[in-house]
Amino acid sequence: MLHTLVPWRRAHPVRVGRVDLYDELDRVFDSFWRGFGSPAANPAPRVFAPRMDVTATETEYKVEAELPGLEEKDIQITLENGVLTLTGERKEEREAQDEKRGFSHRESFRGRFERALGLPEDADEKGVTARYKNGILTLTIPKLPVAKPEVRTIPVETS
Repeated sequence: MLHTLVPWRRAHPVRVGRVDLYDELDRVFDSFWRGFGSPAANPAPRVFAPRMDVTATETEYKVEAELPGLEEKDIQITLENGVLTLTGERKEEREAQDEKRGFSHRESFRGRFERALGLPEDADEKGVTARYKNGILTLTIPKLPVAKPEVRTIPVETS
């Protein structure tokens, strides 16, 4: 939190009505900057879940997950009991310049993540394929063929 926007005060504060203008400016800027880079100001733990787009056609499902900055080796996909689970880790890489600057503000996520997706009953679990390119993981899940009802003609007998 910023202690003060203005490093000095006049002998007589500038007032607008009953409000000290400097105090009001400090309040506005403090509320704007609250949460930027200060763990104390934002104590909630950050959780990362990759954004996913799911589409379906007559023959397959497609899942696209955004995983920028990861390499193929950082991603693991498992399928168990109809649940497709995507796990991975984005490792922290500190640069020497960050330490020299003495300040850094980071909004990008670093650490482990997991995302699970239940598959529909018509998904062919054995045919799932994955492709990773330009930070986008594309999972293709074929649909099981739909059994077409057998149609037959039954002759009518007369007695």
